[in-house]
Amino acid sequence: MILEILFIIIGFIFLIKGADFLVKVAITIAKKFNLSEILIGLTIVAIGTSLPEIFITITSSIEKHSDLIIANSIGSCICNFLFVLGVSSLIKPIKLEKRIVKVHLLISIFIMLLILFLGNMNRTDDIGIIEMPQGIILILFAYFYIIYTIYEENKIKNNKLDKEIIEEVENIEIKEQSFLIIFFYIIIGLLGLKFGSDFVVNNSIFLAKNLGFSESFIGITIVAIGTTLPEIVTGIVSAKKGKTDLLFGNIIGSNIINLCLLIGIGAIINPLIFNIEFNRSLAILIGITIVLQLIGLYNKKRQISKITGGIFVFIYVLYIFSMV
Repeated sequence: MILEILFIIIGFIFLIKGADFLVKVAITIAKKFNLSEILIGLTIVAIGTSLPEIFITITSSIEKHSDLIIANSIGSCICNFLFVLGVSSLIKPIKLEKRIVKVHLLISIFIMLLILFLGNMNRTDDIGIIEMPQGIILILFAYFYIIYTIYEENKIKNNKLDKEIIEEVENIEIKEQSFLIIFFYIIIGLLGLKFGSDFVVNNSIFLAKNLGFSESFIGITIVAIGTTLPEIVTGIVSAKKGKTDLLFGNIIGSNIINLCLLIGIGAIINPLIFNIEFNRSLAILIGITIVLQLIGLYNKKRQISKITGGIFVFIYVLYIFSMV
């Protein structure tokens, strides 16, 4: 069992480093072709941070472990909202931008309700199925959301998000490299993602069976927390630097993309079994989202205070224990 846990940790390291390799290489190529830094940030950097989850989804779907896919998707969102926001706000209160609260939180609630509907529309007894047509719908929603986000950001002049993305892209050191070296780095990055996802999925399934837990439990806890590690680290670093303005918006966008892409891609490769227990997890996620919206709309300071952050972390710990 210790060996399996070690392989899962190694898998997460491979996933994170593989994604990092590909993002840096993609930015190198984009800069070689003089693409704008805003475009790079809103596409390559944004999608790159979701690569670990995407590869875990592809591996799980091919091997027909649908519980792991849906649980990872929902679990990552719950971890982002409760744990990442909670821990970050303990360091520095997080401001909830009005535009994000009024538009993007509503979009995220709609997506959650849509998945709830799609998962239960073909339900027989306790089992629902999300098939290819529903998967295509979710991927289309992800596509249109990305397009809308790019359009929205381009409409807002001197936006802090634009400045932050430019700063992030500019901070990545780019050396003049031949396309042969770039191709080599791409292969290394893809191999890291491939072997990393294999390690995480296969050893998580083995661990679940040996400990008597369900795949959905492993997915919503170990795998979800593991794939959210970059966001956890980013949140803590941002809070320490006092740059919490962007954290909330980035998490909302990440959650929407993850819910649509992960479940959508999985359903296209193989139909996903939507167990009745996912209704409970989605209901919790919708409840958390509504609470965040109420804080953003009716709290005078429109921020997650240290006290609220502490409550969020406590609720997340209770949630994990309730899953056990």
